[in-house]
Amino acid sequence: MEDKKKTNTAGKVATGVALGALAGAAAGILFAPKSGKETRKDIEKLAKDTKEKGVELYEKAKKEVAKKIENVQKAGKKIDGEDYKKIVDEIVEGFKGNGKVTEEASKKLGELLREDWKEVKKKISA
Repeated sequence: MEDKKKTNTAGKVATGVALGALAGAAAGILFAPKSGKETRKDIEKLAKDTKEKGVELYEKAKKEVAKKIENVQKAGKKIDGEDYKKIVDEIVEGFKGNGKVTEEASKKLGELLREDWKEVKKKISA
């Protein structure tokens, strides 16, 4: 079940992260003077690369959230749902501020990270 969730999440992140880039790149590929077979291969590679980058971004963001939670806990504070949302928002804003993600992608990334609260809550309560 974990693999299915990870695959589903990866698809969502990849879609959000690369929507604009994918459209521009696909247009460039489609208008390039290549055969249909070459064009399809280029689009397939672009989609695969985009998904991989989305998964990497999501995993990196999760690690940063976990690190932030660990630091808060070391300070002796407990984390509730609102605290978690604030941490997620801070991490996502950092990604957006660094130009790593678009506005749309940052919203999607934030949504996905917030959906992880139940899992995170179990881990920090144990």
